[in-house]
This record gives sequence, structure tokens and C-alpha cells, in this order.
Amino acid sequence: MVIKKFKAYLIVGGASFLIDFAITLLLVPYLHYLWANTLGFLIANAFNFLAGHRYVFKRPWQLADMARAYPAVLSVSVIGLILSNVLMYVFIEQMAMDLIPAKIVTTVLVLIWNFSARLRFVYKSS
Repeated sequence: MVIKKFKAYLIVGGASFLIDFAITLLLVPYLHYLWANTLGFLIANAFNFLAGHRYVFKRPWQLADMARAYPAVLSVSVIGLILSNVLMYVFIEQMAMDLIPAKIVTTVLVLIWNFSARLRFVYKSS
């Protein structure tokens, strides 16, 4: 059951990654990379919540259920955003990694956090 959910999460996460990555790359010429990363992450996270809620965790599109789940998902995501920005900073500033590989590695690591935390703390009954 967890493997099936993780596979579905990878699909939703892949789409979220594309949104995040595209927005980050579009904004980097205009904003500091951490601001661009934050905005890309937040927009992709909204998509990820909606798609994940229904298609990964098989929850209904009922406002009450979504209203209950969203604050918990947002909390997990804020931790993910902090991890994302810290990792981006470390990879780019401390390890002299280019933006694109740093973003890819960061995304994979944060994806593992987000899925695990949502499964354990938010959608534990589904």
C-alpha cells in the first residue's frame, strides 16, 4: 500500500517539481535564488496539496476534509521549504554547486521528507 502511494506521489511530485523548477528558473534573473526558490516551492506546493489529497491519499474533495488536512500539510511543507532553502544555500554557497544540480538534489531530498511526513502525520488513516 505504501509503495503504491509512493508511486502516485512520485507522479504528483514530478509534476510539482516541473512547476517548482520552471518558476524558480523563470524568477532567478529577477530575484535572489532563495526568493525564487521560495516562490517556486510555494506555488508547486499548492498544486501538490490538491493533487496529492485526491489522487495519492484518496481523500474526497470535501471542503471540511481539505480544511482539516491543509494546515497539517502546510506545516510539513514549511519544514520542507526550510530544508529546501538550507540545502540550496549549502549546495550553492558552500559546495559551489550550480543552480540546476543543486535544485535537483534538493528536490529529491525534500520529496522524501514531504512524503514521509504526510504519510505519517497527515494521512495516517488513508
